Amino acid sequence: MRYLAVMFLSFLLFSCQSLPPEAHFIDQNKITGKILIDENLKDKCKGDMFIIVRKGISPQPLAVKKVKNPDFPYNFKITPADVLFEDMFKEFKDEVILYAKISQSGNPMESSKSCESDPIVVKTGTQNVVIKITKYTE
Repeated sequence: MRYLAVMFLSFLLFSCQSLPPEAHFIDQNKITGKILIDENLKDKCKGDMFIIVRKGISPQPLAVKKVKNPDFPYNFKITPADVLFEDMFKEFKDEVILYAKISQSGNPMESSKSCESDPIVVKTGTQNVVIKITKYTE
């Protein structure tokens, strides 16, 4: 009985701890919204979808989220926790470039038989972003 009381008090003590600063940064900078697809492309665009975030003019993606065979409209969330390299975590702030790509091969670098949205500039922390996939590459 004494053991349970100690465990319960320990649980209460540790559950009252504040979240680490990274958790607040992630929550403040998450981007949410939905991805739509042009009706004319629905049958051509099958495969894995990649939600890609770039920073500035860098060709290197800052963050990528992979979704296997999504249904549309697709509700998404991408956060600083999705960065490719941990040391780039704090770069996921202010304005970023966001777009979606569907690849039949499962490779986001593959350009043939892929569908893509136009890139849009968004401020991190934005909600209800709408991305529309409108381009198909043969």
